[in-house]
Amino acid sequence: MTKKQRGELRRWIAFSAIVIALFALIMLGKSIAERSGVLDDTGLIGSDSTIDVGLIDAPKSLDIRTEQGTAVEQALLGNVYETLIGRDENNKLIPSLANSWSTSKDGRTVTLHLRGNATFSNGDTLDADDVVWSFNQIISKKYVGYERLGSVVSVSADDASTVVLTLREPDATLLRALSGRAGIVYDSTADLDYTTQALGSGPFIVGRTYKQGSTITLQRNDRYWDSKKAASPQVTLHYYGDESSLLEAAAEGKVELALPLEHTSIADIGKRTGMKAVQGSSTSKVMLVFNCGTDSPMSDLRTRQSFRYLIDTAAVASSATDAKQALGGPIGPLEPGYEDLTGLYPHDQAKAAQMLTYYSTRYFGDLTFLVPQEYQALGAQINDYLKQGTSNLTAINPDMQVVDDATLSQRLKSGDFKIALVSVGGTDNVDLFNGVNNTLQYQNGEAQQEYQQAVASTNATDYATQMATFARTVSQDAAAAWLYERGINIAVNPKLSGYPVNLTDEILPLKDLVLKKH
Repeated sequence: MTKKQRGELRRWIAFSAIVIALFALIMLGKSIAERSGVLDDTGLIGSDSTIDVGLIDAPKSLDIRTEQGTAVEQALLGNVYETLIGRDENNKLIPSLANSWSTSKDGRTVTLHLRGNATFSNGDTLDADDVVWSFNQIISKKYVGYERLGSVVSVSADDASTVVLTLREPDATLLRALSGRAGIVYDSTADLDYTTQALGSGPFIVGRTYKQGSTITLQRNDRYWDSKKAASPQVTLHYYGDESSLLEAAAEGKVELALPLEHTSIADIGKRTGMKAVQGSSTSKVMLVFNCGTDSPMSDLRTRQSFRYLIDTAAVASSATDAKQALGGPIGPLEPGYEDLTGLYPHDQAKAAQMLTYYSTRYFGDLTFLVPQEYQALGAQINDYLKQGTSNLTAINPDMQVVDDATLSQRLKSGDFKIALVSVGGTDNVDLFNGVNNTLQYQNGEAQQEYQQAVASTNATDYATQMATFARTVSQDAAAAWLYERGINIAVNPKLSGYPVNLTDEILPLKDLVLKKH
């Protein structure tokens, strides 16, 4: 070999060594990122492989343990974090990290049987020890949802795939609680900043370019324990300041899915965006609540009943852009124990007027009516209905006050109102009338006993039956005027499939999203 050839060989060897070293560094970095369960999304996935979802309310933090509100659940629950028990689109409980469960005959022992192949996104095995540790953390540190575990006395692991919950008393609501934040399983060995990072066992991981209040990038978790991985390699959640901005983004093709569009009708969504308009169901309800304190005119049953007769709930539901259907009680179609109770108080102005002759013109006095800003038009409509109860003998002239959400919440808690227009979720709605939440000062021993009997049920059938009885009692007692179940209006790119429709104001599973290119 000549000197020239030897020199060329040395240069080739050196070049090869550099290439190998660089490759090793790249693989090391990738391994470290994968080990942490969070990949850097910069440049890894092209924009043409991304599905863009437009939303309005951005979570202030990624810390699903402590961040209040549903925005963080909507983004991460079922996508990054999984729960012991899942929920399908009809709000039915389904297997998740626990592929089966059983309740003892006395209702005081719940046994969860875990999947044997589940892992966290960093590759760590998910077993019964992680479940026990997670329960203890949620309860002791009072993470969001911990109050739903109030019946739990102890949690133990029989073996790596069996967890036993011992209860002080039967609790038929526990299994549903385990489909929410109270049922999240965390990695007991993980070390991360939960405010900007997330590590779970779901089909996605959060990319490192998370921008608070702006975007959350979800990337396919290639270590996902299920053989069916996320259909799309990347889904980016974009948050907009208001509904108008979201509609504009949808019209410009910046997002393939936009939700919720609460103040835009289904017909207008198609016109304004050129996308397909779809409406799903929720457990959220819009209702007129009454201050039932002893110094309030709404403490009287006849008053509450007459107000319900005055309001045409069918007309309200047909005119509200975010209405799915009229309601007559505290339980909606997607919840156990639902019964159509709209017939209990049909619109009957004459009957209401006759009932109201019992009161003097000064009885209602300063009838403070709180209305949130987003429902100002609906508040005016309700105001008009109530004024129809005015006669020569009775005067109803509500003092309608439009307030922001913070003021509404504060005044409800302090009791500084007589009637108020509110929107609440299913569980929160029931708690207003079962004796758990005393905001409305509503007391009905019969209804509260019926609720306790429902909770003490040891099977789903008895629970639903008892909840239906409770709902009818509360509705007959006119504890509130339930107006409608909120629908979830969304705009969808016609080429998008696998998107969820129902309950998307609470959970937004994105695993099956697919965007056809042609």
